[in-house]
Amino acid sequence: MRVCSLAVAGWSISLLVSAPEVWAAGKNAGEIKSQERAAKRACLTGDFSNGVEILADLFIKTGDANHIFNQGRCFEQNNRYEDAIARFREYLRNAKNASPEDRADAEKHIAECRALLGEKRSDELDRGGTAAPASPPAAAPAPAPAATSPVPVPQPAVLPPAASAQIPGTIVAQPAPYPVLAPALVVAQPAPPPPATNAGRGLRIAGIACGVLGLASVGTGIYFYAQARSYSDKVSKQKPPDPADQDAGKQAETMQWVFYSIGGAAIATGTVLYILGSRAADATSASAAGTGVATIAPMFGPGLAGILAQGAF
Repeated sequence: MRVCSLAVAGWSISLLVSAPEVWAAGKNAGEIKSQERAAKRACLTGDFSNGVEILADLFIKTGDANHIFNQGRCFEQNNRYEDAIARFREYLRNAKNASPEDRADAEKHIAECRALLGEKRSDELDRGGTAAPASPPAAAPAPAPAATSPVPVPQPAVLPPAASAQIPGTIVAQPAPYPVLAPALVVAQPAPPPPATNAGRGLRIAGIACGVLGLASVGTGIYFYAQARSYSDKVSKQKPPDPADQDAGKQAETMQWVFYSIGGAAIATGTVLYILGSRAADATSASAAGTGVATIAPMFGPGLAGILAQGAF
């Protein structure tokens, strides 16, 4: 390994230059040398950002950790001590095959950068530090307000009736000669539900319908009675009687009694239903007529007390 030194403007920088045997096969050694010179020039002229970037590109191309070491030296020469310490430590992690002397050299640069960093911070504090401003004096507590006694409020003078009568323009209240009635207290009974206007209406309608059906059945029975009577008179005049007329007369007589029975049952059922409906309506009207309102008022006065009650039921 070869160390190259260059003096510019009174200060020098030393960079580690890798030996030719570390370059990978097929690499352009002339181009790499040119990039190393450009990086060195950028670091010496204060353009450390460009120099560090070129060295990073060289490390990617070659895998040589010496370029990381040179990044640390570039930061160190430009007073970027924190960045320099980070690069020297990165060099120690990547330089697996570095000699003990090279590792000791990196450790020495780390120690120097830490010392320079401490001095730099101390100088900055000495130049820019100022004494802490004195805390303002505590404000004196505000005096408590003096306790004030309540101002007495004059009360109106109360004069006896005899004295008030002697002062012109004074109105004297006289006792009421009649009992005083307090506001009446009205006690209303709970209002019953509104009467059902249709109470029993369905039963009455059903009774009427059954009555109409019964009358129709009775009318039909009367018709068959007339038919049976006609066939009976006709057969009585026939010599010999016609069997067809005899059968028709018997059938009409049978239907007569069938319709008489249906009509009678329907009329009886309708009568019962109508009576039940009428009774339901009467019961509803009677319950609605029992509603009343009672009025209770206390009554009091000089030497008199009592209760006045009035109501309608």
